[in-house]
Amino acid sequence: MSLSVLALWLIVGLLTFWLLGGIAARLGGLLLVFAGIADLALAPNASALLLIATGAVVWFAGHWHFALRHHEYKSPLARYLFCRWAPSWVDPTRNWAVAVAPERDRGGAGR
Repeated sequence: MSLSVLALWLIVGLLTFWLLGGIAARLGGLLLVFAGIADLALAPNASALLLIATGAVVWFAGHWHFALRHHEYKSPLARYLFCRWAPSWVDPTRNWAVAVAPERDRGGAGR
């Protein structure tokens, strides 16, 4: 395989990841969580808990990818966890917020 073909495949893979990575990670993480819950219900063991934890991490990585790409969070839970619990350097939307000025009282017109 020549270097140009390898570079082409790398570019196609990165573009596909950029376009579909957030969706794939969120869905894959959700499926891993459900598989872990089903495994825990059928045969309680520690590997089911590891599967649930891995699924949750993949699901949050998908939300992080979505926030990086769209500058907003897809779910309120992801926004809460990234803005409240994670360090500020992890939040991909930290410098994209626009301050909202409070509306000034217009002397009661239109009330």
